[in-house]
Amino acid sequence: MEEIIEQNLKDEIPHFEDFLNGIGFKRTDGAVFGLLVLAKRPLTSEEIAKELNLSQPAVSSSLKTLNLYGAIDTRDMKEGRAKTHSIREDSLSIVSSVFRKREQENIERFRIVAERCLEQLKDQEPSRARKLRSIMATCQIAEAVMNFVIGLSGRSSDVAYPHVVKALPKALDFISGLPVPSAETQEALAQLKTHISTGLAGKLRTGLSRLAGEAK
Repeated sequence: MEEIIEQNLKDEIPHFEDFLNGIGFKRTDGAVFGLLVLAKRPLTSEEIAKELNLSQPAVSSSLKTLNLYGAIDTRDMKEGRAKTHSIREDSLSIVSSVFRKREQENIERFRIVAERCLEQLKDQEPSRARKLRSIMATCQIAEAVMNFVIGLSGRSSDVAYPHVVKALPKALDFISGLPVPSAETQEALAQLKTHISTGLAGKLRTGLSRLAGEAK
């Protein structure tokens, strides 16, 4: 019988479970996602269930969730009624779907709550008002980043991605060197600058610069 996945790669599937579980998915969703990423070919739901030792209803539920977020392609087999499932190669579209369906709505709701609370305070208490403005500024930064990723996912990956990969490290350098412009956004931007300059920028510069070289 044809091997679906090498054992050494199958041993990595729990890490996919951990990652997807960490961003709000079920562990079975992560297991199915990991298997489909690493498998040698598209798989039927029966093959997935057997390989992962899961029930058919559990696999069907995970496939439905992954399909909802645009992570998989499902196609009819040439013979019989079975369908095969595979992971989409455009991972940025998966990330943008997660942003749209989960994070964007939550952050927007949080920003609106902060705005409503600020309106009720009517600047009577500067300390609480500054905290609320900081929350609003942070939400706006997050929304801007998500809108960037969502917009990018709608473009041609062959054209846009390599240029973005090359340019993003420079953009991070620029952001990390920005002065803090006003008291209203001081706390939010200061925290963002610190996060970028001490950790995120270094990791992204290294990883993205490497990818930029590979994308040439």
